[in-house]
Formats: sequence, C-alpha cells, structure tokens
Amino acid sequence: MTTPSTLAQLTTERLIRDDLPLAVYREVAAHLQQVPQVQVQLEPRLLGDFNYFHSQIGAMIISYPQNLSPGGRQRIEAILDFYHQRYGPWQREQNTLDMDEKS
Repeated sequence: MTTPSTLAQLTTERLIRDDLPLAVYREVAAHLQQVPQVQVQLEPRLLGDFNYFHSQIGAMIISYPQNLSPGGRQRIEAILDFYHQRYGPWQREQNTLDMDEKS
C-alpha cells in the first residue's frame, strides 16, 4: 500500500523551441525516454496558422521523479545540451508536484 510519505514528487519540465522541426523534437524525446523513469510528451502547437518556419510542436513535456538518480539527471542534461549546441537554447519552465496530485 502506498502512503503519502512514500509518494515521490514528480518534476515536470516544459521545453520550448519555436523553430525546431517535428522530427528533431521526436528525436530528442526518443533519447530522453532511454533514461529510466523519464516520460516525455509532445504538446501540439495550438495557435496560429501553419507555417513551415515554425515548429508544429508547442512544447515538449518531460516528467521524472524528483528523487531521480544523479546519473539520470546528468543524462537528461547531456541530451538537452547536445541539442542546445546544435539548435540553440531551450526555453525551460519547471514545476514540481506530488504524484497523488497528478491523478
């Protein structure tokens, strides 16, 4: 049985690059999902008309336990830094919530 004291907190990050192609977002997501306990969702772009010069993705949502191992966090940062070096910086928004708040 899970009690409130055993529930981990979930860290959620929203990463945005307005000019990043869909294929690159999918590639980043695939790499991040190789890190144990990391979940990734691609949020579609909702506003505006289609434009080839803008991303079809509004944001990439990364979720992982707050107590993720230091090695896991290092892998996440290494992956994000790899793409930062090639495409530029991510706009990052971070949020932490209790797992029981998510349901």
